[in-house]
Amino acid sequence: MMTATKPGAQLPFAGAGNFRDLGGYPTVDGRCVRRGLLFRGGCLDALQSGADQALLQSLHLREILDLRSAGEAAAHPDPPLPGAHYRRLCGMCYPDGGEMDYSPRGIERLNAEKAAFERAVGHTVHDFDWFCALYREMPFGNAAYKELFSLLENHRVPLLFHCTCGKDRTGIAAMLILLALGVSRRDAVTDYLLTNVYRRPVIEGFLHNKPKTEWALLLPVEGVSRKMGEGALDAILEKYPDYDSYFAAEFGLTPDKLAALRAFYLEG
Repeated sequence: MMTATKPGAQLPFAGAGNFRDLGGYPTVDGRCVRRGLLFRGGCLDALQSGADQALLQSLHLREILDLRSAGEAAAHPDPPLPGAHYRRLCGMCYPDGGEMDYSPRGIERLNAEKAAFERAVGHTVHDFDWFCALYREMPFGNAAYKELFSLLENHRVPLLFHCTCGKDRTGIAAMLILLALGVSRRDAVTDYLLTNVYRRPVIEGFLHNKPKTEWALLLPVEGVSRKMGEGALDAILEKYPDYDSYFAAEFGLTPDKLAALRAFYLEG
């Protein structure tokens, strides 16, 4: 099996970028996340070549957790992968459980939800600031993330969790996993921001001819924003005294269970 040689490095798929092994990151207690168990990426329908298929199969995936909406998954379905159990649970949902998606009907609801948010705060809100607010809600009551941590706790690995581009729903999930395993916040955020390295050609193409004053606000369309990612983590510490308390409350990871999780996924 071919794996990344340094923490956060891409796996060499030709058809898709931003596909990574979470292994290799050091923890604050001097251990290291095991390689070859936890993978993050985008949708799999772009992996068409024989070489890409061979590399994907070499990961020996046991579970694939698709964090996309039903509409996204229907438009670009993950091909069946021998030996891997597939499940889809959208990583961004409304309070009533409805999935956030970008179909015409989905855009109508997004616009309606934003209008309701603006009425609640009493002023017009830029899309960037509204999505920052949405990101702050992602760590809480998230059924997809609960399923993800259940798979981790039950050692259903090697595991791939992914969304469309492997940056937003996947990026927040990856930070939570790394924090749960004892990786520093700094390294977890670094992993999150690597999306902007691996998607740089796409980002630069999108921002071409856009006013430079708008780049920071437009970047999250094809990349990720530190403000959005850090905001999600800040929201946790505004509600809980520390991350371990959050993992206990949200995912049932008591100190003993968290220690067991780290014993399995860490080495050294």
